[in-house]
Amino acid sequence: MSTMQVAAPKFQLEDSWETVNAWFLERDMTDGLPIVPPTESRVRAMSDYAERTLGWSAQDLVATLAPNCGLATVEKIAANAVMAGCKPEYMPVLIACIQAIAYPKFNLDAVQTSTHNTSALPVVNGPIRKAIDLNWGYNYTGSRWQSTATIGRALRLIMSNIGGTPGSVNIHTQGHIGRYEYCIAENEEESPWEPLHVERGFRPGQSVVTLIGSDAPLSISDHRSRTPEDLAWVLAWAAASAWSTNWWPLEEPSVFVICPEHAEMFRAAGWTKQQLRRFMFDAVHKPAAELRRGETTPFVHAADPAAQVPKWASPEAIVLIVAGGEAGRYSAVLGPCTGMGSQIVSREVRSPWPLTT
Repeated sequence: MSTMQVAAPKFQLEDSWETVNAWFLERDMTDGLPIVPPTESRVRAMSDYAERTLGWSAQDLVATLAPNCGLATVEKIAANAVMAGCKPEYMPVLIACIQAIAYPKFNLDAVQTSTHNTSALPVVNGPIRKAIDLNWGYNYTGSRWQSTATIGRALRLIMSNIGGTPGSVNIHTQGHIGRYEYCIAENEEESPWEPLHVERGFRPGQSVVTLIGSDAPLSISDHRSRTPEDLAWVLAWAAASAWSTNWWPLEEPSVFVICPEHAEMFRAAGWTKQQLRRFMFDAVHKPAAELRRGETTPFVHAADPAAQVPKWASPEAIVLIVAGGEAGRYSAVLGPCTGMGSQIVSREVRSPWPLTT
């Protein structure tokens, strides 16, 4: 925990919803949607909760955020959380998110300043999911679910308002909905495998948020596969064009969100997460000669034309989590944040350390 304290600026505005929203919009401090006015009493309620549960005071510095070296204090985090519509009990997750994206290996500077359509994806595991009613079922990406939607939105506002963007403009060429809000909770109860945070070295009873630089999700429909091999092949090849059609192999992670019906097929067959990951890795490969068009890698150019090139540099570049509605055989893959050196960072909620990278 930092001992540095920084006071947040305060402004006096007319007590009007319209006036406050217009003031923030004119200064490029919103995401284009109306915000909840961050009054002193609302912000204090947020920061007081952080002090009670985490020991942070309002002016404590949590992290410094790229690209503008913005000082993310508890009070500033709280103000953006209010604007996004968060409840005070969401603050421990938000603070853990901020600490994770500030860690050098996440490379927030590249994520913020690239023209690639990437965003910071928080994946939440452990008891905190139920404590603050996060959604891991139908429509888990956040719409119409306050906790998931507002935590993701608050993180985005914090990244822009504190971390900053180049010239105060979001320069992602296409962008995607994750630039409004991005937050996923894993369905640990229906998963046949160890949850993501356990796979990354934490205990099952710990609450953890894992930050991954990710592209927009691609839906994968498979209602016909009757064997785990067929389903695994479909899932893997759906990601063959992730990032770019001929950019093989990918070193950064592709995140597969496996729906409960698909996960049940692997459970029934006794497949481990490691077995599925290895099968997917082995399934997707092409001769180097077929990859030498347009954007491709030095690896492909240096390979023998007949050499088989895998889509991923290693099985570990395939991240598997379970989430989604109980009915419907639709999984998803979220492409990587490639070429920026952004690595996965996990952060325990409600505790300053340890940090797993």
